[in-house]
Amino acid sequence: TLRRMMKPSLVFLAVAGASQLVLTDAFSAPSRLPMALQRNAGRAASCGLMMKWTDEERAARAQAQAQRNAKLIAEREERQRKLAERDSFLDEQRKTIPQNMQKEGSQYVMPEGNYGAEAGGLFGWANNNPSSKSAVYDTEFINSATGGAGVGDMMLELRGQGRTDESKEVQIEGKDGKPITIFYREMGQPVEGQGPVVCVHGVLDHSWSYREMMQMMANDGIQSFALDMPGCGYSAWPQPGYEYDWSEEGVKQTLDRFLDAAGIKTPVTLMVQGYVYGQYALIWGQENPDKVQRIIVLNTPLQTGTALPFPLQQYQLPIVSSFVAQDAMRAERFLEGGCAYAIESDTCDRYREPFLESMMPGLAVVDLMQKFNMDKTLQKAKSLVASGAVPTLVAWATSDKYLTTEDAEAFCAETGATYAPIAGQAGYLSTVDYAESTYGTVKTWCR
Repeated sequence: TLRRMMKPSLVFLAVAGASQLVLTDAFSAPSRLPMALQRNAGRAASCGLMMKWTDEERAARAQAQAQRNAKLIAEREERQRKLAERDSFLDEQRKTIPQNMQKEGSQYVMPEGNYGAEAGGLFGWANNNPSSKSAVYDTEFINSATGGAGVGDMMLELRGQGRTDESKEVQIEGKDGKPITIFYREMGQPVEGQGPVVCVHGVLDHSWSYREMMQMMANDGIQSFALDMPGCGYSAWPQPGYEYDWSEEGVKQTLDRFLDAAGIKTPVTLMVQGYVYGQYALIWGQENPDKVQRIIVLNTPLQTGTALPFPLQQYQLPIVSSFVAQDAMRAERFLEGGCAYAIESDTCDRYREPFLESMMPGLAVVDLMQKFNMDKTLQKAKSLVASGAVPTLVAWATSDKYLTTEDAEAFCAETGATYAPIAGQAGYLSTVDYAESTYGTVKTWCR
C-alpha cells in the first residue's frame, strides 16, 4: 500500500514561456503530504527506505540531462550543416553547364555523399547499387582506382575528355533572344575558291562521330566543321519549351545562325547523317542553294514509308518517354545497334557523357521526337531533292541494321540523286565503322 501511495507524480510548470517537465516524488516535500502519509513516511524512514534524491544523484541526473541536451543541439547543427551542403550542391548542379565542366570534380559532389563506395548522400541510393555499377562495362574503368564505385565516379572520370584540340565555341541566339552556346570542331585551313565541309549529326549522336574523317579531310587540304546541335554533346543544354525550340524551323535557324557566328565561308558542302537532325539539315540545305553548293548524305532515312526504330519511337510515348530520357547508355546502344562493328569504349564514353552529366539532353530528345513527323519530313525531303536545287550524293553503307540499301537505291532512282555504295563492311554510323572507306567514297564531293 505504501509503495502504491508513494508513486512519483509528474508536474508540468510553465517557466519563461516554455514547458518544462519536473519529476518529484512523495518524499521530496513531506511537509506538503497529508498527515497519514507523513506518518507512513516516517515509518518507512525507520525501516531504512530512501526518502529523497541524494545530492550526488541529483548532480548525476543534471549532468546526464546536460549531456543529452548537448547531444541534441549537436545533432541539430549537423543536420543543418548537411542541409546547407546539400542546397549548395544542388545549386551548383543547376549551374553545371558545358562551359564550366572543367571545374574540379569535388565542386559537383558532396564529400562522402552522393557518389563513391559509401554513397550515403541524398541521392546515394541511386548510384550505389548493382544496377548502376553493372552499367559500367568498361574493363579499364572498372579496374582503375575509382572504377565501379557508381555513376557519379564514372561521370567524373569521363568529364570533358571529348574537348580535344580542334574544339571551339560560339554563341547564337536561341528562343526569345536567349543566348545559346554551340560547341563545334574545326579542322584544316581555308582554301581560296573552295568552300568548307559542314557536318551535321543525327539524333543521339554528336560531332565526335565525324572527328576521324575530318582529320582525313584536313590531311587532304580540305577545311571542315562539325557542330553539336543544342542539347547534344558539349553544346548548351537548353530547357525544352523555354530556351530552345526542337522543331524543324528551330533546327534550320540554328544552322543559319551557326554559319554566321562561326564566320564560315559559303557556299559550303553539307554532309548529313542520321535520323531527325540529319533529315532537317538535308531539307535546310536544299532550301538554301545560296549557302549550300552540294550535299553528301550518309545513311539517313530517305524513302517514304521508312519507319522509326523502336528505340526512337519510345521517346514519343507518354510515360515511357520520361523513363528512356534518363537512360545514359541509350545513345551508344542505339548507335551501335545499327553498326556493323562494336563501337570502341572510348567512343561510347563520348556518347554517354552528356546523359550522365544532366537530364536535359534526354529531355531534349523527348521534345525533338515528340515534334517530329517522320512521314511529313520524308515526303518534304524527297520532293526537294527531286527538284534538283542542290546536287546530292547518297553515299550508302550497305550493312546498316536500321535502313535498307534497297530504299536508298529507290530514292536515288526516283529523285535523280547520285548513289554510291561505301566499300567494305560499314553500317548506320559509317564514319565510325569504316571512316577510311566512307571518306574514299565522298572525297571528290568534298572539294
